[in-house]
Amino acid sequence: MASLALVIHGYCRLCSFDILCRLCILCDRKDLRFTGLTMPRAFKEEEKEKIRVKLLEAGRACFLRYGLKKTTIEDVVGPAGIAKSSFYLFFESKEALYVEVVMAEMPVMMDRLMSASFGKTEDTREALILLMKAIVHEIETNELTRILLDDPMEIERLVAGIDFKAILQSSAAMFAPLYEEIRRAQERGEMIEGNPQQIIYSLGLIKLLPVNRDRVPKDLYDAMLNFAPQVIADGLTCPAQRKKETT
Repeated sequence: MASLALVIHGYCRLCSFDILCRLCILCDRKDLRFTGLTMPRAFKEEEKEKIRVKLLEAGRACFLRYGLKKTTIEDVVGPAGIAKSSFYLFFESKEALYVEVVMAEMPVMMDRLMSASFGKTEDTREALILLMKAIVHEIETNELTRILLDDPMEIERLVAGIDFKAILQSSAAMFAPLYEEIRRAQERGEMIEGNPQQIIYSLGLIKLLPVNRDRVPKDLYDAMLNFAPQVIADGLTCPAQRKKETT
């Protein structure tokens, strides 16, 4: 049992847990000492930037090694040289850190997706099909996204700990190349009218397939992976094509 602290409110010096009681409930070490009313220290802007980079680097390494569930705040703050309590000055949770790590790699991912789709064909329908298949391939093979596939519970923990509105806002610029391809296809009459951003989100529905791959037989999964992109692409292009032919 940890020893009694001399103060009622403070931070455990060993694990930095913010306590409102006389015992640190997170650290089971003996002879704990507490820092009283010590709060996470303020950092200069230059320090913040360096620490944020270190947290992202440490987070990426830990997520790849341990997964999202087993990675702890302590794992990532050590290399950054800050206390656990200071972590929350940069990220709300380890799930938020994971999202930031993935978002940092999104521009490179987007380049691969565009090269594998619109970079291979000028046919809009075919490009959309290739794009959706490339999205599934990216999820299944990328070392960061595979973390979520290897343990379905990881997805639930992630969804519970992230701000979707903030993610959508920050990802808008990353989808700019795809946005422009959709807009140009609409101008040519090769794709249905509508908000390109909403069309992009609709294409993202294909991500439900790899997320649920272990819940269906492999032969059915393979068939759905072949069939679903065609259905979605037809829905986005065929009505526009028919309208174009009748005018």
